[in-house]
Amino acid sequence: MKKILSALLFVWLFLFAQIVSAADIDSATEAAKNISAKYYAKAKERAFEFAELRTYSDHGTHHAALVAVKSQEAADAVECADLGNPFYSSIDRLELQVAAIMHDTGMDGGIFKTYTDGNALRKDHSLNSAIHVLENREALAALGVNVDKIALDCMGHSKSCSGVRNLTSHEQWTDCFNRIDAAVALYNEKYPAAQIYFDKSAWTTGETYQKPSEKNSKQLVEIYNFNREELARSAAVIAALRIGDANREAAQFPYTQGGESIEVDFDSYVSPAKNWLAEIQQAKIFIVNDNGDKTSLLSGIDKNGFGRMYMSGEGNLSMSCEYNSKTGNLREVFKIFHGKSFPLSTQNCMEERLGELDTMKKFPVEAHVQIVGDYSKQDKKKISRMYNRWCRDAGRKHQFPVTFEFIKE
Repeated sequence: MKKILSALLFVWLFLFAQIVSAADIDSATEAAKNISAKYYAKAKERAFEFAELRTYSDHGTHHAALVAVKSQEAADAVECADLGNPFYSSIDRLELQVAAIMHDTGMDGGIFKTYTDGNALRKDHSLNSAIHVLENREALAALGVNVDKIALDCMGHSKSCSGVRNLTSHEQWTDCFNRIDAAVALYNEKYPAAQIYFDKSAWTTGETYQKPSEKNSKQLVEIYNFNREELARSAAVIAALRIGDANREAAQFPYTQGGESIEVDFDSYVSPAKNWLAEIQQAKIFIVNDNGDKTSLLSGIDKNGFGRMYMSGEGNLSMSCEYNSKTGNLREVFKIFHGKSFPLSTQNCMEERLGELDTMKKFPVEAHVQIVGDYSKQDKKKISRMYNRWCRDAGRKHQFPVTFEFIKE
């Protein structure tokens, strides 16, 4: 009886929190959009400064708005699956919403570092986003959020930029906090009249202890003595933000970082192919500007092929996150629209999303692939062979269930 009452109390509190915060989310969203607009406008312009960014997928205002929706979807699944998990906690939905709107503002390159190529800018973009949050402390605080938590969310949304590939690793979190501190110090050195600061007191007093490094057990490293409850809250928010960010709807909204639209001929793949690079060698993929002028990615602007791989793979997918009540897991669902088309590129894009689930250590996750459409027996057999093998290998690699099925819509 006590367990039932406790469960009902949890549900009631959860629903009450949703009602209370729902009235604030819309106004906070619009305010955050106004704050972020100038950064996203500059980021759109910078996409044409570097060849590496012109074929990069949209990380602007439209993307941020979509991530806000997808992150809330993921948060529903996180909160259902993490009940009682000490490494993750309930999610502040207002915080998540504002973080989603601000998370890619750093694609403008910021103002305290100089970049000579687009890849370097891209690798730093979540750190620059965190700095933009701190630059707008007063305006964001007026929305009713903890600005330092938003900054950490923006930094943490990228596993590569933040270095936090394990959301339960105190060593990686310590390094992440130190990187923000270093960036703040560099910013203040360059702009002494416009000082910013990052307050870590919600998570740690700054006290440290030594422990063997995760990378080298013979080496001792300094680790922050974290407030575990606060770190669990941030881990849950960032997990939802990472999934929401990964689940961009490129098929429905095919745009580049510079705002050009994307056209993919899904019959132009090479098959059989040994890898995705061979698969996209003849891909008829174009980016189209506002005047309707088309530029083929085979013209030399996509030298390494990553643009074609992502445009064909992501353009073949719709992704969503849900709670699987039968298993108690958070489930990432991949819907594939062209089962025969660009299979290796599509699988590579799904693999990247599985990498986001990988960062959710000590959390119950799974993935499921849905192949949409009617196929001949021969094609169905061929597709089944490809995706059965991929799901099996992915499940072994990531150590969580990965399954697939055919569906009709």
